[in-house]
Parts: sequence; C-alpha cells; structure tokens
Amino acid sequence: MSQGKPTAVGTQFGIFSVGDVTTDPTTGRTPTEGERIKAMVAIAQKAEEVGLDVFATGEHHNPPFVPSSPTTMLGYIAARTEKLILSTSTTLITTNDPVKIA
Repeated sequence: MSQGKPTAVGTQFGIFSVGDVTTDPTTGRTPTEGERIKAMVAIAQKAEEVGLDVFATGEHHNPPFVPSSPTTMLGYIAARTEKLILSTSTTLITTNDPVKIA
C-alpha cells in the first residue's frame, strides 16, 4: 500500500510498529487497545509531519498486540496522510489465505 511518491531516493527512513500494548513505566498505566490504535495513527501522522518516508505495522492476533488487520489500519492512516509510504512489516503465513498474501 503506497500513497504519493517517496521523498527519499535510495534510502528511506520511517517507523515500524508491532502494535504492542505495554505498561507505561512512569505511570504504571496500561493503555486500552483503542488507545493504542489511536496512538499508532498519531505516530504515523507525526512521522509524515517531521518528514519521514515510511510507516509500517505488523500483523498479530494475540495480546499484547493490537493490529490483527494491518491493511485495515493502514487504510485508515492513508485517509489521514498524504505522502507517507505505508507498508505491512510482518505477515503471519500460518493464519492467512495464501491468495490474500500473494
């Protein structure tokens, strides 16, 4: 999934998130899954704002990870960004249809 053209030629810089839900070590508070998803969207938007090229997220189906459908999340992010290259970063081949992966 790509949006716009890459701003970098050759090397691209970006952020990769596995969507982990972890406890904040300073407050002891664990965000909800919804809060984590909102934070990931905000991180992608900030990445574009500061001039990074790529935002990628992985696919996971068990806690403590939230992005069970990275393409859906990336579609949501695509509607809120303009130039950011969006990518999946992990695909679980044992839990997907091979045609979908292809």
